[in-house]
Amino acid sequence: MENQLKYSLIDLNMSVNQIRGSWVQLAKKYNINYHEMLVLYHVYYNGRCTQKQICEDYLLPKQTVNNIVTALKTEGRIELQAAVGNKKEKVLVLTPAGEDYISTLVASMKSVEEIMQEKIGAENLQLLTDLLAEYGDIIKEVIAAD
Repeated sequence: MENQLKYSLIDLNMSVNQIRGSWVQLAKKYNINYHEMLVLYHVYYNGRCTQKQICEDYLLPKQTVNNIVTALKTEGRIELQAAVGNKKEKVLVLTPAGEDYISTLVASMKSVEEIMQEKIGAENLQLLTDLLAEYGDIIKEVIAAD
């Protein structure tokens, strides 16, 4: 039984890594770094967000996100705006050039996601999402307590 659990966890972790690897490959097709893709994707879908939110949502180091934001800002793809109700806090917003830059990649990602949802089914996708979120939460909790 213990051996079966061990191999199940190895298979699960390999699958998670293969999923990430597939997104890395898609990003490469568009000549974009995977982490840069995550930042732009997050800003694209949320409209406005902080660097801190991106770090927390994707468990990325602050320095990594800051470097990406600095480069995107220099390239004119994002801008920093004062947050509503907190002038000290800055939110990331895509510029028109940033939207153009990411829109083709997002359309490709959306196409992959729609095909995947069609094949796996909405109910199974929700179950998978819930289980992976719970799995991730447990891992974070155990590591934090260690």
